[in-house]
Amino acid sequence: MRNDRILATLLTAIAIFSACSASPSEAAETSRLITYQRDGRTYYALSLMPEVQQAQADSTAIVVLMDTSASQQGAYRESAMAALESLLTNLRPGDQVELLGVDLDVKAMTEGFVAPDSAELEAAVDRLREQVPLGSTDLEIALQDAADRLAFADAEQRTVVYIGDGVSKANLLDTSTLADVVGKLRESRVSVTSLAVGPRVDAQLLAVLANHTGGNLYVQPEMVWQDDQAGISDERAQEENLRNAQVAGKHLADWTRATVFWPRKVNFATELGQTFPAVVPPLRTDRDTIILGSTTDELPAAIDVNLDAEAYSGGVQLSWTAEPEASQDDHAFLTQVIDIAESDAGMSLPTVGSAGLMETARLVGAQMDQLTRLAERAVSAGDREAAQRIAQNVLRADPGNAQARTVQHVAEELVAEELAPAGQVGEVVVEEQAVPLEGDISLVQPDSVTVVEPVEEGLLGNFPRDGEFLDQVEQERRVYAEMLSKSVQNEIVDARTEMASNPQLAIQNLKLALESVSRAADLDAAKRAELTDKLRNVLKEAHYQASLKDELDRQREEALASVRERKLLNERLNRDQEREKQLMARFSSLMDERRYLEAEEVAQVVEEIDPDGVIPRVATLVARQARHVHLQQVARAARWQGYFDSMYQIELSHIPFPDDPPILYPEAEIWQDLTNRRKKYDSVDLSASSKAEERIQTALREPLKAPLEFVDQPLVDVVAQLVEEYQIPIQFDNSALNEVAISTDTEVNASLSNISLRSALNLMLKAEGLEGLTYVIDEEVLLITTEDRANETLTTKVYPVADLVLPIQNLGIVGGGGGGGLGGGGGGGGGVVDVAGGVGGEA
Repeated sequence: MRNDRILATLLTAIAIFSACSASPSEAAETSRLITYQRDGRTYYALSLMPEVQQAQADSTAIVVLMDTSASQQGAYRESAMAALESLLTNLRPGDQVELLGVDLDVKAMTEGFVAPDSAELEAAVDRLREQVPLGSTDLEIALQDAADRLAFADAEQRTVVYIGDGVSKANLLDTSTLADVVGKLRESRVSVTSLAVGPRVDAQLLAVLANHTGGNLYVQPEMVWQDDQAGISDERAQEENLRNAQVAGKHLADWTRATVFWPRKVNFATELGQTFPAVVPPLRTDRDTIILGSTTDELPAAIDVNLDAEAYSGGVQLSWTAEPEASQDDHAFLTQVIDIAESDAGMSLPTVGSAGLMETARLVGAQMDQLTRLAERAVSAGDREAAQRIAQNVLRADPGNAQARTVQHVAEELVAEELAPAGQVGEVVVEEQAVPLEGDISLVQPDSVTVVEPVEEGLLGNFPRDGEFLDQVEQERRVYAEMLSKSVQNEIVDARTEMASNPQLAIQNLKLALESVSRAADLDAAKRAELTDKLRNVLKEAHYQASLKDELDRQREEALASVRERKLLNERLNRDQEREKQLMARFSSLMDERRYLEAEEVAQVVEEIDPDGVIPRVATLVARQARHVHLQQVARAARWQGYFDSMYQIELSHIPFPDDPPILYPEAEIWQDLTNRRKKYDSVDLSASSKAEERIQTALREPLKAPLEFVDQPLVDVVAQLVEEYQIPIQFDNSALNEVAISTDTEVNASLSNISLRSALNLMLKAEGLEGLTYVIDEEVLLITTEDRANETLTTKVYPVADLVLPIQNLGIVGGGGGGGLGGGGGGGGGVVDVAGGVGGEA
């Protein structure tokens, strides 16, 4: 548990220092080995910097993962966007960039890799800026997707740049999942560089990713907020945050150019023992790489390290010779860090370069100081034994801690004084006797042992005389009061430091300190009142800072909510306007095509979007009016056309025709003969019939050659008999029969005679057990199948339908006006053609 607390505090400043690590030109050493010895074991940290003069790659494929979760809002979102723009501005023209938005899933802002100065990337940044931060972040999916995209990138180096808080709430990365993600990134030769920005950042996860993939980490400095008392305006705060973000973006761009060496084979000296991380992390040209470990062997004067690595230009052989430095108490922090590394083979190590290791040492020391203050409070509360245990643990981790040594000395003296007897115990005289053999237990006191009773003394026992005891008590009280005063003063300083960011924590710590002062037993009233007043004054100040922070937070949240609401309203208005514009363009197109009903429907949709607008209402009325006008014009044109056609038919009916030659009809016998000769054309089959099919048709029309008598005889035997007797091919459609579950072994009972073969087959196939079967002539065989399958086999036939489609003409034509009809006189009469052949006149 203590290791977890230490690891959780190692990180914020680690990443900040990694941004300031020495460049290769500034580094004085390419290898260094610091050590610390305790209990016969040597703990060490090995720093390795590549010595190879490697030219920078001409191009780098970069996938930028931009955190779009709900935590990236307000000033944090603006800083992240400013860092992104600074990153893209400082990239080289030959680099390739793909921008992705990351929350619960991955949203591509660009279609593949584009140039840093391209218009497409600029449009992608604009789209990213307009996206509303929502949801949580799933870093596993984001990193896996980035590795897949970079696997086929056409560039010399590949890297992922993540900008966000690193908090993967949607998918917490445990050790095994993290190891899988890191393994895939290393396999794809992808380094991960991050900018940690947000109200709460997981710098540990980002530092682990950077350490194990050959990347780097930059933690955004604490945000600057408006503070009227400190003279910081809102504009000044925004400018400072923007400047910090631009500096971070430039660092990210510079880190993408560094050459990364991917180890393939490592040869450590056997004296180094176990090393962490278990898999040697990649090396970079712009920072060193830290290897931790411990061993029980004595380290030689010089240790050789050989490494076979792979860079963008090919294989590289690297070698170092490190001389172990003497053990120092300042390196005692290595014991804590290596204990953490042993639990997971170094997977959780966040040591990004020497700067990260130095910051780890500082933070371990800071935690030891915090434990020392806790020991001082234990002494103040009278818990001497707890104070002694805490001080011993602090000295074990930090032997040079003078404050802890002082607390331990005071606690030991106070415990010794409390355990001192009221009188002196007489000397115990023990005569020599035989020592019992190993395993023998004696529960009886030997007679030779004589215990002398203690010497009787007065009520005060053996206390010092002449006021020495009072002086000693007064001295202890002064030391205790001075120690408590220093503890209170430190608590006040810490509280004032904490007030600006977390006043509630400062209030809680001050209340605890106030309670410790009030419960202190060996403290005079004046000193107690003085310390109480100090704490209460600072406590009032902390309450004021808390109320002020709450009010500022409330105002900030209100402002952010108002901005979000206005932004959503503007986005909705823009969407409605764009949709209305598209619908009105559709309306105009439909009006041009005279599709007035569809145009009116579109206008009604526009009216639903903008119910108070003038344009949608006018569009509806215009479409309706235009349709009415068009229909009236069509109806008027049709009326005119019908009128002209009618007049034309009237004019045609007034055309006379002569009766020479007259219409002559043949005798009835001739009509009867023509009718009989046309019967064979009543229906004509257009399909080409072969001779085999005509033979089958002929056999079906012929009467039975012999009566058919079948009693419980299988259908297949009946068909075989018909084939043999009539010499026609008959087959079963087995697939169709299987669909209706009818077997060819179904028994048939029939007694048929004096009918055609066609009728006999129809009757047999309608018998019980054979329902739904029929036959068709297909492919020159008579096929027994189901009715459904038979309906799929179609034959085109032609029937005469003249009597159905030709109207019956009225052969009587009545003349009018002053003309004469056929065979009639002139004047007002008319003639009628006699169907029987005669012509008669009517008056």
